[in-house]
Amino acid sequence: MKHLLIGVLSLLSSFTFVSQAFAEASKKEIQQYEKAVILMNEGRYNEAMPIFKQLIHSNKDFVDASWSLSELYTRMGNESMCIKTLQYIAKPKVPRYWNTMMRLARAYHESCNYQEAINTYKQIPQTETGYYKIAQPKIQECEAAIKLMESPVPFVATNMGPNINTEFDDYWPSLTADEGLFSTTVKLNKREGESAFGKGVHEDIYVDKKAADGSWPKTQNAGNCINTIHNEGAQSFSLDGRYMFFVACDRQGASGGCDIYYSIRQGDGWSKAIVPGAPLNSKYWETNPSLSPTGDKLYFASNRPGGVGKSDIWVVDVAIGNDGLLTFSNPQNLGPKINTKEDELSPFIHADNQTLFYSSKGRGGLGNYDVFVTYKDGKGGWTDPKNIGYPLNTCKDEIGFVVNAYGDKAYFSSNGQETKGRGRDIYELKLQAGNFRPVKHMKYAKGKIIDAETKQPVMAQIDVYSIKSNEKVFKSVSDSKTGEFISCVPEGEDAGVNVDRKGYLFYSEYFDEKQKVKFPEKGVTMEKIAVGKKITLKNIFFDFDKYTLRPASHHELDRLVKFLKDNPQVHIRLEGHTDGKGNHDYNVTLSENRAKVAYDYLVARRIAKERLSYKGFGPDKPIATNSTPEGRAQNRRTEVIITAK
Repeated sequence: MKHLLIGVLSLLSSFTFVSQAFAEASKKEIQQYEKAVILMNEGRYNEAMPIFKQLIHSNKDFVDASWSLSELYTRMGNESMCIKTLQYIAKPKVPRYWNTMMRLARAYHESCNYQEAINTYKQIPQTETGYYKIAQPKIQECEAAIKLMESPVPFVATNMGPNINTEFDDYWPSLTADEGLFSTTVKLNKREGESAFGKGVHEDIYVDKKAADGSWPKTQNAGNCINTIHNEGAQSFSLDGRYMFFVACDRQGASGGCDIYYSIRQGDGWSKAIVPGAPLNSKYWETNPSLSPTGDKLYFASNRPGGVGKSDIWVVDVAIGNDGLLTFSNPQNLGPKINTKEDELSPFIHADNQTLFYSSKGRGGLGNYDVFVTYKDGKGGWTDPKNIGYPLNTCKDEIGFVVNAYGDKAYFSSNGQETKGRGRDIYELKLQAGNFRPVKHMKYAKGKIIDAETKQPVMAQIDVYSIKSNEKVFKSVSDSKTGEFISCVPEGEDAGVNVDRKGYLFYSEYFDEKQKVKFPEKGVTMEKIAVGKKITLKNIFFDFDKYTLRPASHHELDRLVKFLKDNPQVHIRLEGHTDGKGNHDYNVTLSENRAKVAYDYLVARRIAKERLSYKGFGPDKPIATNSTPEGRAQNRRTEVIITAK
């Protein structure tokens, strides 16, 4: 049975040394040794331990017994006894001395005793060619770790406590933009000092829903729609919680041993797991999916061929269908700027779509897996990854680093933050300004989409884009059962919103950078396409007292072009309106010129003229008072009226 964590991420980071024939042991000792190894691999540590100890006591030269006992202590999390066991046989007269010294150096390294590790690695002579070549980069790793510790970053990690963390190993945290849902992977039935492969040990996904008072109740198993008797985990929510991506192993019909699946949230539950197949999945290992906020990229880790190292970070294109189903294409390796010859895991693309966190064991640092951060460089690539430093990173494993949408809190899993022997727990920390925070703060808004006539929920696509750059910043779909959705917009930027559903007029919204992001309390009402129905284009912009179309208007008009191409039978009239200030006739002319500019834009994009008309009404059809700035702003608008279908 394949485990999600074990197999890509080894709990034992020790070197693999080929054992020689047991020349130092008798036939009876070898039989006892083999029995103890079987017991250890079955997780029966308390039965294996006295056999190893007896073998060591009676025959110090039987170094395989000492090595195996030290490994047993490592599995149990008892580093001090691992080191003492190796020290006992780290004598020049004891067989395979340099092999033992390498193991001892690694044990120091894994227990954060970097200086002792350096001292021990340096004792390996050049004549021991194989060990010497391994030792040199390890010395550099330890020196780099000491340097990082000398310049600590002011992180304070706090254990999230027993409502999020269980009595078992907990890892791969994920949360939604509103921080209302939190999820983890739990390795059930693997307690401290027990085997990771024992009877009944498997991984399940757990989900917690925040209480009204802001606290986290006891986390709960996600249930049979997600979990099985096999291993499920490495899950992540889409930013709005509409999708849960996860990894499942040993399922019938899978492409490989462990594949990426997804489930769509439906009310308070989840759909049956959907397996995308190739090219997202392969016959190799895929794990740690992370969907971009724009809904068009999925980052993941895989050991498939064509990469840089063992497990690499990859990205695949995503398309969201009208029914919410996803299609995947064009998998790409992120290349040597991100990946190394070793393992990279747990990519997390932040809500700003510019900041990527991930864990690597190939870039040097404090231990096995350290957290790194990289940013989009504006040229289609990434900046040089940076280790986010000590004390967040330790000599153990820091994995699954995720950051909330606003960018001021992070969550991750570690087995090195505390020495109480609990194994892997979920930790929370505050991100201070300048300390590897995401590029942008992201605000969120909740809404609901309903049919204007029936008042029933509608499943529709939500697109949010930057008015300044015309770039997408968020895309998703509303809940098919409730119509609810969450959207994200960047703080300090004007944003446009389009809501779209086949058979309906699209909905347009505009958020000023200074506004609170808020949708109508009664819901976003979607009008079915019918003669006389209208769309208010809230993201059409002109310079003051002019009819020159600003570039920021292009996204909205392109959306109108798409609507007309998707509905070739529809005819429209573009109507311009002004507020009540100024000369009436002048305002009528101004509004008509503005409507014509939009008309010309559509014609230039091959919308037939016979389907289009335009008219300016000036101040004659106000929808709000002209006595306030807010009312006048509402009156200055461009509308689309359906004239035929």
